[in-house]
Amino acid sequence: MIGEIEKAIVERLAAQLAGVKVEAFPDKPDTYNMHHPKGAVLVAFGRSTYSQPRATDLVVQERRIEWDITLVMRNLRDHAGAYDVLDAVRLILTGWQPPACRKMMPVREQFLDQRQGVWTYVMTMACATTVVECAEEEDLPLLKRINTEDDFGTTQAPRGDGGDDDDGDDGGDAPAPDDD
Repeated sequence: MIGEIEKAIVERLAAQLAGVKVEAFPDKPDTYNMHHPKGAVLVAFGRSTYSQPRATDLVVQERRIEWDITLVMRNLRDHAGAYDVLDAVRLILTGWQPPACRKMMPVREQFLDQRQGVWTYVMTMACATTVVECAEEEDLPLLKRINTEDDFGTTQAPRGDGGDDDDGDDGGDAPAPDDD
């Protein structure tokens, strides 16, 4: 799931951001060299947080997935500088719905570093999804008959599938109404 969402974010930004390189965050960031004349936008999974389970018999939780969008830009204020690209990324991703998630929303933006005229900012965007456990099937007895009792007596509900319940009739054992 994380890989699919990352790919979708990269594709969306690459299609709508002109003048910068958009790619997944490098596997070896220490050796990354930005060769683009204006800058790069790098997408990486940041973190997930989970809510308390909603049900008592099955694990169902909200998962908030945060994405760090790192901007490595050669200009700060010029056209296609860090400020303009930060605004563009926020506009492109806010309200967009990645696969299997709810809409994205901004969390924070912050300055990270400036070295030799290269400005680095990070924007964190978040989306949410629901996590449900992969429950194993339990070996429980098969329900064959339901009896209800009220002020009028006992009633058996038919099986509903028209199948044989081993007594030779059509599956229903409800008594005939009294002719009082």
